[in-house]
Amino acid sequence: MSAIQLAKQAYTAFNREKPHSSITEWVEILTSPGYADEAYDGIPELVDAISIQATGPAEASRAIRKKLKHGNPHQQYRALVILRALVENGGHNFQTSFADSQLTDAIKMLASDGSTDPKVKKKLVAVLTAWYTQFKDDPSMTLVANLYKSCGLGHTGGHRPTRSSVQYDAEELRRLEEREREKEKEREEREAERRRKEDEKRKAKEEKEKRKREEEGKRKAARSGKVQRKPFDFEQEKPQILTAIANASQASINLVNAITLVNTEQDSLQTNVRVQECLDKAKFARKQIVRYIQLVENEDMIGTLIEVNDRIIAAIETYDTLSRPNITEQDVQHVQEGLAAVKIQDSELSRLQEKQRAAVQRSLGRAGGMSQLAAGKGRDQDGEAGHAYVHPDLQELSFGSLGMEKSRLPPPLRPSSARRTSSDEGAAYRRGSLSDFSDYESSDEGTYNRASTSSRGRAHTGSDEEVGVHHDTHKGLVAEEEDPFADPFTDP
Repeated sequence: MSAIQLAKQAYTAFNREKPHSSITEWVEILTSPGYADEAYDGIPELVDAISIQATGPAEASRAIRKKLKHGNPHQQYRALVILRALVENGGHNFQTSFADSQLTDAIKMLASDGSTDPKVKKKLVAVLTAWYTQFKDDPSMTLVANLYKSCGLGHTGGHRPTRSSVQYDAEELRRLEEREREKEKEREEREAERRRKEDEKRKAKEEKEKRKREEEGKRKAARSGKVQRKPFDFEQEKPQILTAIANASQASINLVNAITLVNTEQDSLQTNVRVQECLDKAKFARKQIVRYIQLVENEDMIGTLIEVNDRIIAAIETYDTLSRPNITEQDVQHVQEGLAAVKIQDSELSRLQEKQRAAVQRSLGRAGGMSQLAAGKGRDQDGEAGHAYVHPDLQELSFGSLGMEKSRLPPPLRPSSARRTSSDEGAAYRRGSLSDFSDYESSDEGTYNRASTSSRGRAHTGSDEEVGVHHDTHKGLVAEEEDPFADPFTDP
C-alpha cells in the first residue's frame, strides 16, 4: 500500500492539476475565430467571473499565457487584447497579481521571437507602451511598467515607442472606455425599461382591482338598497313645476305657430330652422313634464301636467303628419281634429276669462245702443216711428208669447232732450206735491193743513196747464228734474 501511495504522490507532484473554471472557458471562447481582433464582447462577463473567485487572477493569467505561448496569431492577438482589457477594468487586485513570472516570461519570449507575427508584435509593443505610460509612477506596478524595458523596447538601438503607437494605444483605450460606457448605459436603459414595465403592470393591476372594488361596492349597495334617490318634495319643487308647465305650453304653441307659417309647397318642415328649433324645445320641455307626471301626486297639478303633455304630443304629431312628403286633405283634417281635441279643461281661469269677454261685449253693446238712441231721437222728432230700443242687458231675454206680441204694443215713452224753458219750470212748480196725491193722514194737523192749502192753491191755478203738459210730447215726466230725496212736507 505504501508503494502505491508514494506513486500517486509522485504523479501528483509532477502533474499538478490546475483549477479549471468558467474563466478558462471564457478565455477559450473569446480567443476563438468567431471573434474579431478588436472585439470586446464578453470581456465584462470575464471580469465579473474573475472578481468573484479568489484564484481568478491566477487562472486568467495562466489561460492567457497558454494562448500567448501555444496559440496561433489570432489567438495571440486576442490574448493581448483580453489581457489589456483585464488590466484596465479588473481592479487593483488583478493588476498586482496577474504578472507572475511565467506570464512575464511568455511576454518576453513573444517579444524576442523573430517568428512572431508582425501584427501580434505590433500589438504587444502597443500594450507594453501603454502600461509603461500608465504605471511608470506607480510603485506597486513597477514590474508591469518595466516589461517595456525588459523586452528591449526602452534601450538605445532597440524598438522605441513612437508617437503613433502611443496615440494608437490611447485610441484603443478610449474605444474600450466608450464601449464600456455604452454597455453600462444599455444596462441602465434595460433596467429602467424593466422598472417602467413593472410600474405599468403594477398600476394596471391596482386600477383593475380598484374598478373591481367599485363595481363590487355598487352591486352590494344595489342589493342592500343603500342607493336611494332624493325624495321628491312637491312644495319645494312647485315653482319649478309651474315654470316647466309654462315653458311646455309656450313650446307647443310656438311649434304649432311655426308649422302654420310654413308654406309646405315651397318649403319643408325638416329644413325650416324655426320649426326645428321649436321642435327641439318642445321635446326638451316634454321630458320635464313626463318626469313631473311620474312624481307629482297632487290632483290639481297632475291634471294640468297631463293636459300640457297632450298638447305637446298633439303638436309633435302635427309636425310628423305634415312633414311627410305626400300630404292629403285627410291628413290636414286629421291634424285639425287633433288640435281641436286638445282643449284646456274648464277651470276658474277659463270661467273668469269668459266673464271678462262677456263684460267687454256688454260695454260695446251699450256704446252701440247710445249711438242708436241718438239716431232714434232725430227720427222721433220727424214723426217717424222706428224700432224700439232695447237695453243691452235685455237683448238676449225672451218673454215667450208676450214677446211675440210686442209688434202690436205702442211705442214706449222716451226721454226728451229739449231744453227746459221758464214756462216749463213754472209748470213744474204748479204741479202738486206728493202729499196732494196721497191719502196720508198726519198727526200734525197744522203741518197737514198748511201743505194742503198751498197745494190746493197751486193746483186750482194751473189745472188747465197741467192738462196741456200731458198733451205736449216735448214735456214728459221723465224730463222733469225733481229731487227724489227732497222732504215732501217742506215748502217749495
